Amino acid sequence: MTVETDALAEAALQFSEAIRAERTSTLDALATERQAALQIIKALRGENQRRVRQSSGRFAVGFLIGSALGAAAIYMINQRTSEEVRLGLVARAEDTGASLGERIKAAIEAGRRAAASQEQDLWTKYRQRITEKPPTRPREDPLF
Repeated sequence: MTVETDALAEAALQFSEAIRAERTSTLDALATERQAALQIIKALRGENQRRVRQSSGRFAVGFLIGSALGAAAIYMINQRTSEEVRLGLVARAEDTGASLGERIKAAIEAGRRAAASQEQDLWTKYRQRITEKPPTRPREDPLF
């Protein structure tokens, strides 16, 4: 070998060693960054779980407080005796005159009448659409 060839071989060897060292340091840096990213993800998941537990606890406390306040308000507003309540319910049932079954039958019949009326309206509109001619569009002639 000549001096130039030896110098080129030596330079190529040094260059490959430099690339190998650079690759190793890059892989080490990537592994370190991956570990840091995994730690951040773990911390974020823990924070999310903590917030979920905290918010569900707050919801339960708020629900219980709201229920208690609502029950107290109803109790304070409606302080009638059970006898008054019973008499009020009996009087209300006597005022309406119709039993629950009769009212349900009347509601079903009203629904049937409304459905039949709507069906007739839809058929009328459909027949009108069929008999009407669609509007004619002007014919587009090509330029050439």
